[in-house]
Amino acid sequence: MLDAMPNMTMVAQQTANWDQTEAYSVMESLLQANPDITGVICGNDTMALGAEAALLAAGRSDVIVAGFDGSDDVNTSIMKGEIKVGGLQPVAEMANQAAIQADQYIRTGSTGKPEKQSIDMVLLTPENACQYTQFAPNGKTSCP
Repeated sequence: MLDAMPNMTMVAQQTANWDQTEAYSVMESLLQANPDITGVICGNDTMALGAEAALLAAGRSDVIVAGFDGSDDVNTSIMKGEIKVGGLQPVAEMANQAAIQADQYIRTGSTGKPEKQSIDMVLLTPENACQYTQFAPNGKTSCP
């Protein structure tokens, strides 16, 4: 899908099995094979942290790294200017909605909602990463 975007070319696609240490090794190999790489999209935050560590060890702080989950470790990295962006999957809100709808179903036999529902992700940036802790809004209204 990224290949269809103008000015973007996928140079590699490889798993690190959701493991930070493996992501570090994979990123080292990918960087050797593709020294002109400008961005990395990781399937979860753990792999993003491993990829970012390998890039920093190689002196490549210019490579944009994106993760998905919204973990506190990645939020801290974003605020430090390391990982550039993250996608918060609002699991706290998903769990809250599941409990509300389970209660509704038990009491009435229906949730009144469709079987499949969407909950928007949050794009985490240096401007808003401090506003999320443990995969949920923490009440802060701005970041330093």
